[in-house]
Amino acid sequence: MYQEERMAAIIDYLKRHQRMSIQDMCQEFHVSRDTARRDVVKLKEQGLVIRTHGGVMLPRVKESLKDYAERLERSAEEKNKIAKHASQLIESEEVIMLDASTTVQFTAEKIHSSRLTVITNSIVNAESVSTKNDTEIYLLGGRLNPEHRFLFGPNTLSKLDQYYADKAFMGVVGISEDGFYYAHEEDAAVKKKMSERADKVYVLADHSKFHKKHFYKGMDLSLADVIITDRLPSDDFITLFNDNGIDMIIAES
Repeated sequence: MYQEERMAAIIDYLKRHQRMSIQDMCQEFHVSRDTARRDVVKLKEQGLVIRTHGGVMLPRVKESLKDYAERLERSAEEKNKIAKHASQLIESEEVIMLDASTTVQFTAEKIHSSRLTVITNSIVNAESVSTKNDTEIYLLGGRLNPEHRFLFGPNTLSKLDQYYADKAFMGVVGISEDGFYYAHEEDAAVKKKMSERADKVYVLADHSKFHKKHFYKGMDLSLADVIITDRLPSDDFITLFNDNGIDMIIAES
């Protein structure tokens, strides 16, 4: 098979499977790793793929995330609206989990309930709730992601196994028919563990997150109890949420 034919076949594969590794290419086309790498280089030069660790994916699937400060500014009005509603669902004396997403950061800043116990892997959220009266904070240990300021890894997941919360609040990069998507596999693992260690799971997502996939599917839809968003999604998502037992809240201004 000529290089042009392999490149076309790689694109077809990505349209069906979203990601393809170098090893997959070697097995699929019976070529060496060097040949597969040359195909990847040419596809990348033409802007047809984005390189990932050990493989490639289509540009439309992986949207480059802005740095933390820029993500805070993007869709700030919608995030604030969602965060205000989410914060009002937190009652005094509850144990809550907060992930490292920007919408959850807005929520942390708006919490007014007292005598809370907060469990989080976000340095920013730990700082935000530290100003609240009578709040106990458990910052999960682990390896630091300095760009997005969250902790992750085996130690983080192991520590989460020791806690149980009344409610967990988490953000999302994309919501598709098959689940919730995230930019970082490590962060997704923490969110999934939080969903397993909380009595009620709230996913905070503005309207831009629907019909959107990203690098890593971290959770099935069934793991969420409530989705708080700023606009009514399409009918197919409403049906999906109903089928998965998910309540939906449209946050008002």
